[in-house]
Amino acid sequence: YNEYKSYLRMSEALKQELVFYGSYHSDGINKLIHAICVPLLLWTGFAMFAPLEIMVLNVAGTDVTVTVAYVVSAIYILYYIYLFPAVGFITAPILAGIVYSAHAYWRWGLDHGMAILIAVHVVSWIAQFIGHGKFEGRRPALFDSLMQALLTAPFFVFFEYCFCFGLFQDLHHEVQRRVYTEIRKLESQKLD
Repeated sequence: YNEYKSYLRMSEALKQELVFYGSYHSDGINKLIHAICVPLLLWTGFAMFAPLEIMVLNVAGTDVTVTVAYVVSAIYILYYIYLFPAVGFITAPILAGIVYSAHAYWRWGLDHGMAILIAVHVVSWIAQFIGHGKFEGRRPALFDSLMQALLTAPFFVFFEYCFCFGLFQDLHHEVQRRVYTEIRKLESQKLD
C-alpha cells in the first residue's frame, strides 16, 4: 500500500486550484449545470476537431487515422494523470469514450452535423454563464484564468463526480472547508 500512497497525495498547488474552482462553483444548481455542460463542451469540442486529420499510421497492417481530437484528448489524459494519477487514471477511459463517440458522431451522416455541434457548444457555454450569474452570483472563473477554464475545469468536474460517488472524501472535506473560508473572505471584501 505504501508504494501507492504517492498516487493519492495531492500537491498543495493542485489543492489550491481545487479551492479556486470550488469557490466559483459552490451553488448546487451551478454545479449541476457544470456537471452536464462541461462534458458536453468536451464532447462537442472533440467532435468539431474529429474531421481534422493529422496523419494516417499503419499499425500492424491496419490504417489508423490520427486526428486533432485524438491528439487533444491524449494531451488531456496525460496532463490529468500528471496532475493527480488517482483521478487521471479514472478519467482516462471516460475521455477515451468521449473522443471515440465524438468520432462516431460523424458516421451518423447528419445533414447539419457541424451546426448541431456548434449549437450544443454555444448553449452549454450560455448555460454555464447563467449558472454563474443567476445561481452563483459570481462571474465565471474563465475571466480570471482562461487556462484553468479550458484545461483544468473538466478535471475538476471529474473530481466532483468522484466526490459524488464517495471517492477521496478526506480530500473533499478539506477542500470544502477551504472553499467556504475563501467564499467568506470574498464576501467580507464585498462589504468593505
